[in-house]
Amino acid sequence: MNTTLLKLIYRPVTRQAAHASLVGRSRDRHSPGKGRFTLAKVDNILKQVWQTYDQLAPFVPQEPKLGNRMNMLLSCVTLACFRVFIATGTEREYAIELIGDMAWKVYEKWGRFPILIARLLTRDPRKQLRMSVNMFLHFPFTPPGYVFERLPSSDGISLDMLRCPVAEYFQKQDASDLCVGTWCNLDFALAEVWGGWLERTETLAAGCTRCDFRFKANARE
Repeated sequence: MNTTLLKLIYRPVTRQAAHASLVGRSRDRHSPGKGRFTLAKVDNILKQVWQTYDQLAPFVPQEPKLGNRMNMLLSCVTLACFRVFIATGTEREYAIELIGDMAWKVYEKWGRFPILIARLLTRDPRKQLRMSVNMFLHFPFTPPGYVFERLPSSDGISLDMLRCPVAEYFQKQDASDLCVGTWCNLDFALAEVWGGWLERTETLAAGCTRCDFRFKANARE
């Protein structure tokens, strides 16, 4: 996937996500006098985001698989959002929160496809969860860009992620907290969409040697 194609596909998706998650929010949670995000303000931010993306995207590291490349360019969009928010005076922690909320609007749509397919194939919650996780491990979190080790699990699916190009990218941009607060933290809500929950104590983005994913399935009532 090249930089122009990703922009073509994700520009309307990002616009929809930004409108849904930002419009009406406080521009500064500590200073009510600065007002709230209006539709016009959000559209102006998005214009700057894509201009910044155009500047950053040519320097994004190349990865071997389509899904890997897509994730890297989406990481670039995330970084572009962050830089625009910071440049316009948004406090760093709040900028990460806003971007995380935007990212979830996109990620949730992706996450619903696997569970819809899994529910057509089985009624077993554990199998549904495993199928959903495995679909994401086939695309876009695909080897060899992503390196992981599967572990035994009786109530869901467990794996250690040993290499994540997205985490590496944000670390090189001095934005590991942005990675953890957006990309990494979305996994917990995604596990709920898939009918379970996630236990994780370590992440590569936070400087650990692995991401210890332990997906657990909810028991059928």
